[in-house]
Amino acid sequence: MWVELVLFLFLSVCAVFDGILKEVPLAVVWLGILTALLLRLEGAMGEVSWLAAGLSLIPGIMFWMLGFISKEKVGYGDGWVLLMIGLFLGARRCFLILLTGLTAESFLVLVLLAFRKIHRDREVPFVPFLLLGMGVVVCL
Repeated sequence: MWVELVLFLFLSVCAVFDGILKEVPLAVVWLGILTALLLRLEGAMGEVSWLAAGLSLIPGIMFWMLGFISKEKVGYGDGWVLLMIGLFLGARRCFLILLTGLTAESFLVLVLLAFRKIHRDREVPFVPFLLLGMGVVVCL
């Protein structure tokens, strides 16, 4: 449970910056990635194979590719954050957090568009929804 708390702290800082400034603080994310790697090397996260650790990077790599293809409509910072989440929690929980965050963001954006509170070209920060997704997945 303490691993989730450490990730929650890193993710909270990133969510505040993304929500207010619409920019992910990469120094915080890289510190989180380094922390996750050190915890994995120390065995604090249990026995995890290098294959499983490599698979946990897939969501972040997919978002990097999506950012490249969309010419940064999806920011590279979201990919970095997903890499950090994957290293802390593994591929399965990272995908669940991503799915929950995407669902929550899609629902909110559709409601705001329906009530004409935002326009189609509006940028919506994604890391706060990843934080929400993490809260849902950890509580389940």
